[in-house]
Amino acid sequence: MDGTSAPLGATVCAGGANFSVFSKHATRIDLLLFESVSDVASAIVPLNRRTYHYWNAFVPGVSPGQIYGYRAHGPFAPDRGQRFDGDKLLLDPYGRAVVMPDGYDRLAGARPGDNSAVAMKSVVANPARYDWHGDRPLRRPTGRSRPA
Repeated sequence: MDGTSAPLGATVCAGGANFSVFSKHATRIDLLLFESVSDVASAIVPLNRRTYHYWNAFVPGVSPGQIYGYRAHGPFAPDRGQRFDGDKLLLDPYGRAVVMPDGYDRLAGARPGDNSAVAMKSVVANPARYDWHGDRPLRRPTGRSRPA
């Protein structure tokens, strides 16, 4: 399933969703799809398309509300800042929503083995359909114009 490297995160498209994540040192990244927040993965989709350091896939049939996470495989070399563990479920660093199971256990990420049943998970969101209830972005200076 071909996807695109941009935009990063989970993006709802016609017929499904595009998933894209950055990892310079991963040797493989798997997308795990879940039926509910406390379940084990109902599907595992390898992100086989790699554009430079961006791993991606288009998954047909995925819609807003889909629960997902990643497993990143690669070297375990703490001296080089690399601590890959393919047993651990990871949140999407570019995700817009998360869910937490009733049995959430943050420390399970530090123990050996699969932590997917008790880990936080990402949720596919469609920002165009989010009701902001009249809220607007903060009017913060961008740093573009500076006084002389």
